[in-house]
Amino acid sequence: MSETSSLSKDEICKTLVELGHILEISGSSPFKVRAFANGARALENWQGDLVSLVQDGKVTSIQGIGKGLAGLIEEWVLEGESEAEEEIRSLVPESLLDLLKIAGLGPKKVRVIYEELEIESVDELEEACQENRIQALAGFGQTSENSILKGINNLRRFAGRHLVSQARAVAQRFLDAVKSVPGVERAEVAGSLRRNRETIGDIDVLVGTLDPIPVREAFMSVEGIREVMAEGETKSRILSEEGVGVDLRVVEPVAFAPALHYFTGSKEHNTRLRQRARERGWKLNEYGLWDEEGAALPTPEEQDIFRHLDMAWIPPELREDLGELEKAADLHSRSAEWEPLISEQDVKGVLHCHSTWSDGKATLREMVQAASDLGWVYYGTADHSRTASYAGGLSIEQLAEQRAELEEIRGDFPHMTLLQGIESDILADGSLDYPDEVLAELDYVVVSVHSSFSLPRAEQTARIENALRHPATTVWGHPTGRLLLQRDGYEIDLDYLLSVAAEEKVIVELNAHPRRLDLDWRWGRRVLELGVDIGIHPDAHSTQGLRDVEYGVAVARKMGFNSSQVTNCMNPEEYLKRLNLCHKS
Repeated sequence: MSETSSLSKDEICKTLVELGHILEISGSSPFKVRAFANGARALENWQGDLVSLVQDGKVTSIQGIGKGLAGLIEEWVLEGESEAEEEIRSLVPESLLDLLKIAGLGPKKVRVIYEELEIESVDELEEACQENRIQALAGFGQTSENSILKGINNLRRFAGRHLVSQARAVAQRFLDAVKSVPGVERAEVAGSLRRNRETIGDIDVLVGTLDPIPVREAFMSVEGIREVMAEGETKSRILSEEGVGVDLRVVEPVAFAPALHYFTGSKEHNTRLRQRARERGWKLNEYGLWDEEGAALPTPEEQDIFRHLDMAWIPPELREDLGELEKAADLHSRSAEWEPLISEQDVKGVLHCHSTWSDGKATLREMVQAASDLGWVYYGTADHSRTASYAGGLSIEQLAEQRAELEEIRGDFPHMTLLQGIESDILADGSLDYPDEVLAELDYVVVSVHSSFSLPRAEQTARIENALRHPATTVWGHPTGRLLLQRDGYEIDLDYLLSVAAEEKVIVELNAHPRRLDLDWRWGRRVLELGVDIGIHPDAHSTQGLRDVEYGVAVARKMGFNSSQVTNCMNPEEYLKRLNLCHKS
């Protein structure tokens, strides 16, 4: 940690959680472990200026934070480091924290592995699994051992990848720094981030200027650089403190558009476009476009590159060589342009949001207020159902109490249509979590899998099909259950289930949470072929989580969707009719 920079609230919450895990692995008292977990949760939920609170000496006014944690927080805010933190970190080998990155391994299990087998690293854990030593431990077994091996494989498979939410924040930090440099004519983020891929490797920042030196200096001066990996006049590379590689490329303004196209990719798209140029005897690369006589063709904008090649401009999100070049050529032949893709401004409201009624961090009123502040005209709450006791699932009685609160809130938000729904667990046999008469009282029902992920493909498919065919089902939540950079989705016949959703007029959720982004964008074409309706829902557990809709919109754009192909772009009257179409109970 830096001696001069304080930690942000988010960084402090993350550190408190990590220290709690270390204490649990080291065998500290459960009371002390809970204090760190509760403190992190309390601070995360607290809204206010933390620096001012520290300066006023009132950190303990946050319910759930005692004097000990308050002292830690004060040190982090004022000094950026803490001796107490270092003492806790010294309790276990640092490499043990890597084991916590393996899906399904929590501090309790890591402690057993560490104490019983003296395993300290992922490599040692993998070797122990291969030798069947893990399954012999109390509380483990062959299934656990196989699951750990799968988790280790995923950990390595996803290494070097980052969630789009994190990558966007890092990219914006560096983009803002170079855009403000005098003499910079243009600056944009390129690469897979511009193409709205679901996870990101490295970040490409492209700058057009005749004076590259000040740009490089500004880039290298950005806060949060862990390591400078290369530094040159027009090319530099750093590793951010988040572990994301960021490349800076500086070109002359005249070459900006060709460079932006080239560095946006994808590789496959670029190869096909260069081939189209070669078929004419032309040359296309990151520096420009030249005809058969070697004369440079003017390309001040990306659109000009496509126009010279008799194609309509292709939105960056669609450049994956999945038929977009053929469509662009056809559009140009008809003097047509690409229909505008969906934008955040098209979204008029959302479903599938949580509150403190279950495991959310904000009250129902706070969530509605935040939705109103975003300009939405409808909002649907959908807390967890009763089987999800781990997430504070609602009893039948609590559903009635929540309905009464929502009715009271409606009076203060007359401009909004407020809906009560539930995220019903799909039970093992495919049934839903409440009697039909209870489900019938709700405005909509989201059905989701939250357990038994490892069922065989046929059983999992049949289970979900039963839920989709239930008369009360309105929305199929996070359809594959994947968690990006953590686990793959469960085994199902997704093509068949999408056809069932289309038949039953169930809306398929495009879950906008950046760790899910589920449905995968690669299913976009098939969704359109089947006539499946898509809804972009944030699965928000906080007011800030409502803003995750931007990531869902990005995926919908990558699917090639316009606003008419997303249900929650409808006006309230149309939307309610659409919900009633599938909510048949």
